[in-house]
Amino acid sequence: MVSAIKKDVRIGYVYLHQDDPAKSTMKKLQKFKMAEQINRDRMGGYVVLRYDADRTLLPDDRSAVERKGICIIEGSWNLGDLLGSYRKGIERKLPVLMAGNPVNFGKFNKLSSVEAVVGALFITGHIDQAKGMIGKFTWGHTFIELNMELFKSYSACQTMEDLENVYLEFDIDPNI
Repeated sequence: MVSAIKKDVRIGYVYLHQDDPAKSTMKKLQKFKMAEQINRDRMGGYVVLRYDADRTLLPDDRSAVERKGICIIEGSWNLGDLLGSYRKGIERKLPVLMAGNPVNFGKFNKLSSVEAVVGALFITGHIDQAKGMIGKFTWGHTFIELNMELFKSYSACQTMEDLENVYLEFDIDPNI
């Protein structure tokens, strides 16, 4: 696993007002000053997590994450085609992870926004920041426990071939 890094990564999110704001994981993080709501015009200054990006986030994205920060679009995945116009920044999708949140517990790639950000932080070596964020949620430890072996394996990947080998090792369909 990549060694832990001390400096916190800047976290931004674009809020689409598609879900109940009281259930927004990013709004909760904002209350703790762990994330900032941004206008979509500022997305170009971030590494943007998208489920439909062409490239997968790997540890070698760490320098871009540290320079630019991480941005997520806080909206319903069920309305994904509405997100097409939000194409800015360095886009990355996450490797396959399992949800620990109560709504989608145990499902692959049905992550809450905070789970996606925390996954990206783990993979790029920002472990303390990731644990601090997910620790704000009662179910957060479950997400870490479900994915710890994957985090360790993903953090060691240097190429897409390495990632494909991890998928084979864990018997994961990358097209989930």
